[in-house]
Amino acid sequence: MKETYTALREFGSAFLGPALTVYARAVEKEAPGKLPVCLAREGWLLHQLLTHLYDEGLIHLDRPPVYLKVSRTLLFRAMLGEAATWDIALKMEFEGTVLELLMKRFGLQMHEAYAAMPPEVLGFTLSLPDQMDEVREWLTPHAERLKQQVASTREATYSYFQDQGLTQEAVVPLMLDVGYSGSIQKLCTRFLQCDTAGLYFVATKPGQQSLGDQVASIKGVFREGVAWKENYTLLERSLLLECMMTAPHGQVVDIRQSQDGDYLFFYGREASSQRYYQNLEAVLEGARDAVTEALRNKVTYSVGEVEALYEVFATRRGAIPQAVWHLFTADDDITGNGMVNPLKIFGI
Repeated sequence: MKETYTALREFGSAFLGPALTVYARAVEKEAPGKLPVCLAREGWLLHQLLTHLYDEGLIHLDRPPVYLKVSRTLLFRAMLGEAATWDIALKMEFEGTVLELLMKRFGLQMHEAYAAMPPEVLGFTLSLPDQMDEVREWLTPHAERLKQQVASTREATYSYFQDQGLTQEAVVPLMLDVGYSGSIQKLCTRFLQCDTAGLYFVATKPGQQSLGDQVASIKGVFREGVAWKENYTLLERSLLLECMMTAPHGQVVDIRQSQDGDYLFFYGREASSQRYYQNLEAVLEGARDAVTEALRNKVTYSVGEVEALYEVFATRRGAIPQAVWHLFTADDDITGNGMVNPLKIFGI
């Protein structure tokens, strides 16, 4: 048992430590005047790490980081029925029926979908993004009924964002995540009606992007402007990172607020990293300690060094120790793929 724990910690130190060291320094540089907001499941580790470094005086931040328990599914649900939502939600790949799209991407329950849409429309098959315009035409006439189904979610989500400090006029949220196109940041920008900044491991579309009257500024730490299928391993095999940098809960699919003001979170399916979170915690402890040691001793890594190290782990058989294999599954329901195992997908 002790040997397994040691192997997990050492893997976390080697696999995540260098990249997170570079990223933490980039956050410190980008954060002045902003509120660091750690997003979604990967944000769980980022929040724990940045809070620890901030408390230890190893990085300077004007404001302590907050963790925003959010997901694309939650925001798609909260903003369902709004024309602007289709621009983001329908560009992502998906194969299935309209009913499956509403349940897996927008977080609707079956009875909610049938309450808002005619059964014959729900049975239509679709392929996104190829049929994006066609699907928009199917959904738009039912927008008001869809909005009614998610009214409680929309209200609770806004209240939650407000309590986390994201609606203060003088504050620009700095969204922190692995990446890559900034879809959650863009949705937050629209939802909050405020300018936002985003800092990612890799930014496929960096720069300032106008969303109505607001602007989302997007930056990448390791690479900017790279596209999928260009053989950039840190992007192409980023699912390995996402499996390790994850929260003890599954994907948030809904929020409700009780009468006493407490928030009730509803989650999607658990991946193995959630079922065996005590093992993943050892990985994350190793990563945190590695970053702490690096900052304390002023150890630096170049972008090239981080990329080369990740290339080894992500492409060579045997580089990822067997003690960690069981943690590599991910919930990819939003694309209709269900649970996926990147070790099998990438053949490592």
